Amino acid sequence: MNSRQLQYAIQLAELCSFSQAAEKLSVTQPALSKQIKALEEELGLKLFNRDTVPLTLTPGGEYFIRKAKDLLYSEKQLLASIEQFKSGEAGRLTVGISPSKSIYLIPDVLKKVKERYPNIQIVLEEARSDILRKDAAEGKYDLAILNYPIDDTVFDIYPIMSDELILAVPNAMLDKLSFEEKDGTVDFKSCSHLPFITVGEGQELRTIFDRLCTGAGFYPIIAAEIKGGIVTARALMLQGIGATVLPLQFAEKECAGKAVTLFKLKEKITTRQPAVVIKKGQYVSEYAKYAVEILTR
Repeated sequence: MNSRQLQYAIQLAELCSFSQAAEKLSVTQPALSKQIKALEEELGLKLFNRDTVPLTLTPGGEYFIRKAKDLLYSEKQLLASIEQFKSGEAGRLTVGISPSKSIYLIPDVLKKVKERYPNIQIVLEEARSDILRKDAAEGKYDLAILNYPIDDTVFDIYPIMSDELILAVPNAMLDKLSFEEKDGTVDFKSCSHLPFITVGEGQELRTIFDRLCTGAGFYPIIAAEIKGGIVTARALMLQGIGATVLPLQFAEKECAGKAVTLFKLKEKITTRQPAVVIKKGQYVSEYAKYAVEILTR
């Protein structure tokens, strides 16, 4: 049984004539008769009384036609809803991103996506970088934001604005830096007397911090180690517990108007390059394409 047979049966039931129904359907009368006979044989039920003029439905035929109309209507609605997904009018956009980037990088993007595609659902999956890499490689996200290095054999990669790292120092600790280094840029070698708040070992930001300390030739004073992320590190820094290294865009947004001074670092190691990644061969919806377009402008 298929949709064409249902349409043939419904048309025949409405016109009560093989010749008229065949003409309406633009098929030959023998072809129509063959399809109706095949349908009845498959159902094991006689649908039409062929020895009456005009043609009439059997009781079983009346029930079948009623249900067939419902079925075709449901099919039509299903196809219409699928078209919405294909056009981007409906669906779900799942984004993998770190908690810090979700604060400063993604809100404006998702606002614009929702303005163009108001009926889609947006799911933000916030996770550590190692989890993001693993899940993105398994195709669990429509798109994810990762920092380089990124395996281009696994992902399609779309670089976005570089993520410069800066040093955030509570104003109460500025006396631990020499005066000439308060001009907006600091050499990390002069930070050996600062107590630091760091993220946990294994995280990208901690790896960069450790490399900075090694390059500057000192072992850091760790006032607090945060196993989570930079959101908590920023909160402790604002309480004056210690200085910390933060992404510039995050710091400018989350530290504005606070008793903290932001310093650029002389060391070249301070820039991280993020990118939008999508697993190779993965289906990309219209709204995912639009999100990538906004992020890479």
